[in-house]
Amino acid sequence: MCPSTPRSGHRKSHRIPRSVLALPLALALAAPFAAPAASAQELPGSGSAAGSAGSADGSSPLGSASSLLGSSHTPVDMPAEDRGVRAPEGSPLAFMDPGDAPDRGVLRTEIPDSQDLPDGTSVEKVEWISARWVKLYIRSKYMPDEVMKVQIHLARDWYRDPERTFPSIWQLGPLYSSEDESAWSYSSDAVSFYSDKNVNVVMPIGGGGTFFSDWVNEVDGKPIMWESFLINELIPILKTQWRTNDKRGINGLSMGATSAAVLAARHPDKFNFMASFSGYLDTSSAGMPQLFGLIDRNAGYDVTDMWGPYYSRQWREHDPKLLVRGMKGMGIYVAAGNGFTGNYDEPGVIPTVPKNVEPAVMEASARVTSQSFVNAAKAAGVDVTVRWRPDGTHLWGYWQHEMHESWPMAAKYLGLEDDDSFVECVPGKKFAAAVEKHKEIRNGYDVGDCISEVYELKDDDGKVIGTAQDFRNGEIYLKGGSLTDEDAGAEEAVVIRGRSGAKYRAMGGPNSWLGWPTQPESGGGNGGLWAGYENGFMFWHPAEGDNEPVTMKLDIHAKWGRTGNEYGPWGYPVADEEDFRVDGKTGQIQRFENGIAVRRPDGTVYLLRDDIAREYLDMRTVDRDRLGFPTTDFGNTHVPGAYTDFDHGVIYWSPSHGSSTLYFDKIYDHYKASGFESGKYGFLMEDEKIFADGSRKAVFENGTLHMDADGTVTEVQGKIEQKYDSLTEVEKEALGAPKDTGSTRPSPAGTMGWYRNYDNGVIYATNDGAAYMLHGPIYDAYREQGFESGELGFIVSDQVTNEDETASVEFEGGTLTLNADGKVTNSAGAEE
Repeated sequence: MCPSTPRSGHRKSHRIPRSVLALPLALALAAPFAAPAASAQELPGSGSAAGSAGSADGSSPLGSASSLLGSSHTPVDMPAEDRGVRAPEGSPLAFMDPGDAPDRGVLRTEIPDSQDLPDGTSVEKVEWISARWVKLYIRSKYMPDEVMKVQIHLARDWYRDPERTFPSIWQLGPLYSSEDESAWSYSSDAVSFYSDKNVNVVMPIGGGGTFFSDWVNEVDGKPIMWESFLINELIPILKTQWRTNDKRGINGLSMGATSAAVLAARHPDKFNFMASFSGYLDTSSAGMPQLFGLIDRNAGYDVTDMWGPYYSRQWREHDPKLLVRGMKGMGIYVAAGNGFTGNYDEPGVIPTVPKNVEPAVMEASARVTSQSFVNAAKAAGVDVTVRWRPDGTHLWGYWQHEMHESWPMAAKYLGLEDDDSFVECVPGKKFAAAVEKHKEIRNGYDVGDCISEVYELKDDDGKVIGTAQDFRNGEIYLKGGSLTDEDAGAEEAVVIRGRSGAKYRAMGGPNSWLGWPTQPESGGGNGGLWAGYENGFMFWHPAEGDNEPVTMKLDIHAKWGRTGNEYGPWGYPVADEEDFRVDGKTGQIQRFENGIAVRRPDGTVYLLRDDIAREYLDMRTVDRDRLGFPTTDFGNTHVPGAYTDFDHGVIYWSPSHGSSTLYFDKIYDHYKASGFESGKYGFLMEDEKIFADGSRKAVFENGTLHMDADGTVTEVQGKIEQKYDSLTEVEKEALGAPKDTGSTRPSPAGTMGWYRNYDNGVIYATNDGAAYMLHGPIYDAYREQGFESGELGFIVSDQVTNEDETASVEFEGGTLTLNADGKVTNSAGAEE
């Protein structure tokens, strides 16, 4: 017996739990499947030292993980929408949460034809994120309550060789997955890595915690049927709509690696290659279902809803090691670390033990179960390429590395030639010059290495019209170029890159209405960018967030350019032009930050700004048809304000009243004769009103004009003023001070007119120009019964006050009388 060693404070501070120290060592003991060991690199710490650590905590994956995950299999309580999306607070597996996906703009949206797809399956829409990145929204018959999302990154020669079909590589994600984007595309370099490879990269979105499997039980009343969706629906979609052939590979990390192995093992006729990066490849050996239960509870799920009770038949039917015999002939790549500190870990107090033990625990468990699968494969005579890393944990850096390392093997089993896996190219003569010119224009920005040789571009009739070459960060176009003559074609090749390049390519490149590029992307005002083409321009700006590139035709650009381009009052364009119908004729509009351009059917372009543009766009169709197309640009009025003339009217804007419409009629003529806004009436205060009988009314700052159905124009507010001037001083005093003026509601008889309120009464004017006054208790009674829209209707006589202070007023529907006792009665004798 050895003497005990005193536990000094110094030694205690370096003490590590025995279960954690045992994790890397446990690998030599923890292969539940009894089979000959596969040929693999010897691990540090294996052998007798491992045997000495054989405890309950260190002798199996479950024992290792239990020290981290605890023993409860009850799902963590979380909102349904968070299950498998984000790690719950305090979860030991929070390190696996890739976080929210970045915001991506959408270049364009398509609604594809789903007629050749399986019954009950449809692609609701396709969003183009870039020229090579699409996002599918799929309605699945297996999970009808959800819209399934899948992103595809198109093969290198997708555009160069439009008749070719391509193999696919599927990439499955981890325990936690964004519902907007695969974590592979923002937590690794997968997008750029595959950019020079002739393979369609397929990344299902979501599915966190589901193991991309068909579940035996519904969750929240909804089925989870990922396996059926991927095999029975996604494969036909890829083949029918995305030029994807039957050569297919699948890989994944952690949960996704388990899923990749299960899917490939259950459907060996569908996959030519499978790669597992840190996967759990043994689902049914002693302790393994419990381990899955401990993991999946942290995603908010009860794993028995997936494959039923522990050790049931479903668990065996989803065990890759039990199904591996059927994978003979498939390319299989298995990689895992051992939990020791590696290049992507922060060292702990003991150099071999990482500071963060959680990824170490999970990787050690993955290593054990991967060994079980490899042993089973060896016993079944199935070849497996094994990469046991001498260190490393459960982190993205290692998974990205294995994605790179496994690619040559994947390419072989997908039937790709060497030149499909990478490209040896040099920029063509004029293309190299374009690269250098672009560096000068864009402050040294490099479009990167070429990823294709120079290739021909053809028009719709198959005639060669020029050449192009693809680079990692853009494309270069040469009008009239030739593959056999480097000096052929336009004087200069032109670089198109980024979102502008993606949109240009999506539009059809040189075969689109834009034609060939003429000016490479250059910087604009306020951090924006622009590029020139034969028949137009492309603009992008950040002024209102994540805007998309916008095209502009030459005629609108010429008009806009005279105002100062993006530096002028209209600012940047914010949307492509769109057709715009007015009164049965079709023109176009283009929206800017601060206004619109309108192209009339005859091709003339006018610019409208701010409130006038909004007034025009927001009009009811019948009113805009009545007004017509613009005939002048936005112009300034004589007093501070603005206007734009149209075919049949004008829209005015003033700082105090905003925008209003006045039509060309006799009211307009009267207004014009008075000097417009600088005359006696001032600015228009509201849209001109047109009544059912053909009469019209326009309210100005200093008067209201009314036009009868026969075209006679009267100054209605002038009638009210004339009426007031005709009153006695006693009557004026009875009315009190003037207040607001406005138009009436229709009476039961349909009569309308105008009014001016006073402190104690009102003067009304009717459409025929007559004016009437009432005040005092009769006014109060009239107000209480609803003014002109009440049962009495419109006033038809002045209030007449007698010497005994009695009075009466006649209305369309009766008479109100003020009696000597101060009470008001109507003509039926009812007291008001």
